[in-house]
Amino acid sequence: SFWYTGDDHLLIHEFEILHFLIFFVMIFFVSAVLVILQIAVNQKRVWSAFEKKLETPKDKSGNKLPAREEKRRILTLMHIPDENYKVEGTLTSEYTKPHVVRQAEFMRFRQRFLDDAEFQVTIPDDFNFADYLTRCVSHILSEVVEIGVADWVVLWTVFLLLFCLLILVQSLFPSLAEGDMPVYVVCGGFALLQVFLLVSAVMGFRTLSYIKSMLLPAMDKTEVNRRESSGEEGSKEDSKVVVAPRYVAEMSVICEETGFLHWVMTVTGYKTRKPSKHEQLFGPFGSVGPHFFLTFIKLVLLGAVVSIAVLCVVLFGPLWELNFLLPFIALVPAIVCVFLTPRMVILYTWCCSTEMLKNSEVVIEVVREQKQEKLINIMRILTMLSFFLDQVEFLKSMAMTSSMSMDPDKQKSISDQQWDSLRNETDPQVLEDLEKLFNQYDDDESGELDEKEVKELVEQLGTSLSDEEAASLFQIMDADGSGSVDFKEFAMVVLHQRNAKKGKLNLSAIAVKMFNIFDKDGTGVVKEDDILNQMAKIGSNWDRDGVRFFLQQIDKDGSGEIDKYEFVQFIDRIQAEVSF
Repeated sequence: SFWYTGDDHLLIHEFEILHFLIFFVMIFFVSAVLVILQIAVNQKRVWSAFEKKLETPKDKSGNKLPAREEKRRILTLMHIPDENYKVEGTLTSEYTKPHVVRQAEFMRFRQRFLDDAEFQVTIPDDFNFADYLTRCVSHILSEVVEIGVADWVVLWTVFLLLFCLLILVQSLFPSLAEGDMPVYVVCGGFALLQVFLLVSAVMGFRTLSYIKSMLLPAMDKTEVNRRESSGEEGSKEDSKVVVAPRYVAEMSVICEETGFLHWVMTVTGYKTRKPSKHEQLFGPFGSVGPHFFLTFIKLVLLGAVVSIAVLCVVLFGPLWELNFLLPFIALVPAIVCVFLTPRMVILYTWCCSTEMLKNSEVVIEVVREQKQEKLINIMRILTMLSFFLDQVEFLKSMAMTSSMSMDPDKQKSISDQQWDSLRNETDPQVLEDLEKLFNQYDDDESGELDEKEVKELVEQLGTSLSDEEAASLFQIMDADGSGSVDFKEFAMVVLHQRNAKKGKLNLSAIAVKMFNIFDKDGTGVVKEDDILNQMAKIGSNWDRDGVRFFLQQIDKDGSGEIDKYEFVQFIDRIQAEVSF
């Protein structure tokens, strides 16, 4: 550089400008990343909403829709109108596409994803496809925003070519070498670069949009019409309504990769392999096509950010002198590229995370986390059951121990300070559930329980009381001796025992006690519906679907009945899998 400029002061000035450029590149790059992240977060919400649509709705009675109606509802969610299907893969379609079409695409990709029997990982029917896509986007974004050495090499190679072009122009036109380069020449060169950057971004976006359209699973119209008209309940064969996308039939299997790019990569020592039908959609790049497009997205983003920095640091003044609108017009291509980047990342996710390019590591992560969530839900259910079992034991011990009876003259009402202290130590959901249990037996809605109502409540929890035991228990609970038990008095007795009994849960003991409560006739076998109804009576905060899933994991034969051995065995297995 010193040899070229011949002036060390000029060289220092150039380095000062370069430092400013690097600073502004950092600022604008961080700003661009924040924009991309916000768009990615919005996309996550959209995908999560689509995933939620797959949950079977319930009628006013709380019952799920019949299987036939549910399957018709899913078919409706997968429907794409012909007028929208014809323009799939175009640039404008990705921005003007209706919400229902995006939803239908999600449903089709998801069903096709689940139907892949040849995939190396077993995918459950309740697989969270939205979570999978979100994780894939996060992985891709982490690579896009991490500008490595190779990316800088590519960028500086472009700058070197521009520098060589500048020397060539000065050698062809000596008058330009004698003084400063005319402003209009510099601005014209910058404009050409901006146009090239914008055209490249648009063409890359268009290519990814086309690849996604080729990957979009089709619907077997004959099968759809048959199911909509026949009214059959159907079976697992319903998955065949989603058939292979276009690329499976249109792309042929390549036995050997050829071409100039393959020759260049072979000469440079880059290992290549035979591309799959999916990878052939990326054109002449073959098996390295997905990696090439990811690098392309990174360079579009970096090029746009560098262009904005150059415009703000170097060219803003000269352009302003020519026309005050020119600096703002010159910003448009780079800003468009910045806003195209997140959409390209989302398209790239569809193109490189489905069909033959599924990310097995991410699939395993999602499956493992879903299983962990289910185990945690089971643990929550068992913890709540432990709470109610503590109630049974504690109330029974108080009722059957006459020595615990208190002298009514020594009883005191519960102070506000005692009540506030207890509430602060207790899970709000537990307190809410306990209050609903209390209100369930408050027949006259007075806010207080008499002796008869307390006896009914305790018996519902699985303990039979004689009249003397019920009277003894009532006397203990009636802290102020008013002749009735309000919710504070009831909660103080029950929750005080719960908070005093903190520590590691013994799930095996909980399982035995819980089963004995449900097994009213002592046969050692209970029905799932009986358990659900009994738990609903004990408390209304139960996640009924979660409890049903819990019971289905135990009842592997699907008989609808659970014996004591398999019940306790399953709980022991849960205790082995989850550490406390």
